[in-house]
Amino acid sequence: MSLEITTVEFKEKFLKNPQSLELIDVREKSEFSEIRVKGSKLIPMGELEKRLGEIDWSKEVIFICRSGGRSGYVTDALNNAGYLGKSLAGGVHILQMNCKECMEKGDTKYFE
Repeated sequence: MSLEITTVEFKEKFLKNPQSLELIDVREKSEFSEIRVKGSKLIPMGELEKRLGEIDWSKEVIFICRSGGRSGYVTDALNNAGYLGKSLAGGVHILQMNCKECMEKGDTKYFE
């Protein structure tokens, strides 16, 4: 079972000090372009292994997906490989109901 952070815990940390968090969204570009957590960085699950160097491991790393399945899988695999991260329980699906101020609508400017 992966290390998780609840949406309640996430909201508290995010609103208090978002700069202390490294938010990695492991969804696909099309999902990220619709809605995302403010300040999150898109690294799709299929690209993660070759892009690990882009993650600031000195911060609290939280992996995000739609419902927590992909982020849980990624968290387990990376924690077993010696990296420390947590999965956002319930993902964007639950977070957008519990922390509207954590979310932003996406756009395609990042993919041009």
